[in-house]
Amino acid sequence: MSAEDRERSRAVRYDGQPSPEALGRLRIAEGLGKDFAYDPEAVRATLVGMARTPGGELTVAVAGEEIVGFVFLNLPHPQSRWGREGPPGLYEVAALEVARPWRGHGIGSTLLRTAVNPAWEERILLAPVDPEEWDTLGSGRSKRDYRQMLLSLFRRAGFAEYPLALEPGLSHDPASLFLVRVGNRVDRGRLRQFGASLEGIGPRSLVEINRLPREEREAVYRRLIPMALLATFAIDPRTFTDGAGNRLVEFDCPPDQEMVWVGVRSRPEDQDLCFLLKLQASAFRNLELAFVVISDPRAERFGVDRDPQGRENRLGTAGRNVPEELRAMQAGLAPGQTRRGLRLLREAVRLVEEFAARMGGDRVLLNAMFYHNAILYERYGFGYAAGREEMERIHQEFQPGGTLFALLDGSTPFRRPGAERSVRGRSWAIHDGILGEAWEPPRMVKQVGKDAGVCTFPDALW
Repeated sequence: MSAEDRERSRAVRYDGQPSPEALGRLRIAEGLGKDFAYDPEAVRATLVGMARTPGGELTVAVAGEEIVGFVFLNLPHPQSRWGREGPPGLYEVAALEVARPWRGHGIGSTLLRTAVNPAWEERILLAPVDPEEWDTLGSGRSKRDYRQMLLSLFRRAGFAEYPLALEPGLSHDPASLFLVRVGNRVDRGRLRQFGASLEGIGPRSLVEINRLPREEREAVYRRLIPMALLATFAIDPRTFTDGAGNRLVEFDCPPDQEMVWVGVRSRPEDQDLCFLLKLQASAFRNLELAFVVISDPRAERFGVDRDPQGRENRLGTAGRNVPEELRAMQAGLAPGQTRRGLRLLREAVRLVEEFAARMGGDRVLLNAMFYHNAILYERYGFGYAAGREEMERIHQEFQPGGTLFALLDGSTPFRRPGAERSVRGRSWAIHDGILGEAWEPPRMVKQVGKDAGVCTFPDALW
């Protein structure tokens, strides 16, 4: 954002629940009111009507004495599906608009975040977003870019994307968006009722998805692939092909198994995948992130995934290649890494979390293959179903005077003095056997939409 943009953004104030009288005193900005042919009096009358709506909540963005944007949150229409079947405390984003000259300054995002005040943590908020209502002409954006802009805007306010099949009221345009924000204090009863209202509308298990026609199931599973990854390697997100028509994305979807495997290559000739993800079903519609690897195929490769005889070794957990591990460590990698990453793991985890929510689950589970994995997943909001005490013990023993601290004696290249200060240093020492026993992957769990707030290595360096 430029200095001019920041200055303009600071000039805007956000008024929640303005009175009809206050709205009558304010001017309507030019370029506001797409649905009213930009007639300022029609826009004003609509805003006054919103302010008077029982149960509705209007927030306006005001610059000087001029309304430059607004958002209206309201109960679903009583005759709509959500009005008939939804749980108490269910609302919709009924309207959101920013005047054309004021777009691109973060006003829409701030409007949403301002409107969703602490009281909304006890409510579920829906946002059906139909391309028929988009001002692509006025924005100069393509439909694809406009969709991505809206998706980013709503995500910043805590919304997650749900399958279009769950909102039949949207048009059949595949660019449509159905977004949901579940407050942190929504009780389990209402969550179950909301989940029940989604029943029978779309596939609710991996097997059901796997049995869909290929085009349909791949349209569902592509939501697990970070868009930034596809953009980095110029892969079309609809066809999964490069500019020459080579397909670079693979899906393994056994019709009789509750699992899916997704792989992406940057080029057709690559032996290694740059993205590999495996999901499988767990109890109570929850999902298990069985495996995820994201690496940069342009970076130097280290053969830590094969022993000196060239046999696969499960990333060094079933036989080590010490010379390659040493090279990898010296290059700044952690155990199990064959190449540096693409800094997309957090995004991949978020997509899995959203996918779990769409499937009706409220938890994502995984086993942390290495110590550094566990620390990373803590940072992404995971807690522990099992293994937290051991993680805390490890941290304690790496403190001066601890048994692990004493073993960082330089007896191997992976046990350097000072390694206790960094996540990678500790992880390499543990991989080298400093615990005196095999690493037992802790069982980790993340509740959808919530951060467990766990940190077993405070003030850690990477």
